[in-house]
Amino acid sequence: MTKPPQRVEMISIADIAVVNPRLRSQKIHKTITQSIELVGLKRPITVRRVPPSQGELPYALICGQGRLESYKLLGQSEIAALVLDVDEETGHVMSIVENIARRTPRAVETLEQVRVLKHRGYSDDEIAAKLGCTASWVNQVNHLLECGEKRLLAAAESGHIPLHLAVSISRANDSDAQKLLLEAYDSGELKGRKVTVVRRILEQRARSGKQGNNAFAKVPPRKPMTPEDLTKLYRREVEVHRRIQKKSEFIQQSLLLARQIFKELFANKEFCALLKAEKLTSIPQPLADLLPRGGLRR
Repeated sequence: MTKPPQRVEMISIADIAVVNPRLRSQKIHKTITQSIELVGLKRPITVRRVPPSQGELPYALICGQGRLESYKLLGQSEIAALVLDVDEETGHVMSIVENIARRTPRAVETLEQVRVLKHRGYSDDEIAAKLGCTASWVNQVNHLLECGEKRLLAAAESGHIPLHLAVSISRANDSDAQKLLLEAYDSGELKGRKVTVVRRILEQRARSGKQGNNAFAKVPPRKPMTPEDLTKLYRREVEVHRRIQKKSEFIQQSLLLARQIFKELFANKEFCALLKAEKLTSIPQPLADLLPRGGLRR
């Protein structure tokens, strides 16, 4: 298979169609936006060129929705994009592959990069600039690494405990750590299962010290997917989209039918008189638009 021709260009954001939008975590998206604002776009988005006969906009997004949305929030009009000359099906497969690759946990790799860069003598600010994060985050992570707080660090990276609270606990004795846990619960910073997780960490630290297995780390990366696996996944995704389209068409037809029924009912003077008699003159605006002029006036 030959590699499709590609090049990075500055293209107008208004010319990019997001053909398969995805919901995303607002917290993660906020972090992406802050990173781009601080250090710029580290990696261009990927788009495919759309022939004029196949779409209103000249480009369709393959991957990089988060970066694209961040650029919009930052008021930018152009973005660096890797432009590919591929068909729609190939672009869809590439998008799926990109999302599958993102399922591999990035936290462990990032933490390892912090450790290596720190050992090479880089400052927190320099590491933050290289990784696209804040110097405060680097400082806190490095503190937990140096203290050997594997459990706390893993819990923080898994979202069980705020990073700043993990750092505070690492500096406290067992009694003060319990107080910090109680304060976090009272303030609402820790709720539900997270409280249980942190309490278990404190119990393990009291029994065996700071060192320990990464009990709360994310699962290890899965083995690479074969072309057959990707084909099956693509077909499954296509089938899901077909079902969604059928449901939307059915709903649209149902709404059109309901609209026509109400339009005919509102044209019936006896029906309108009945609504007035029962004092049912307050109706939703979409239905009110179907009323003849003066239809339900008292």
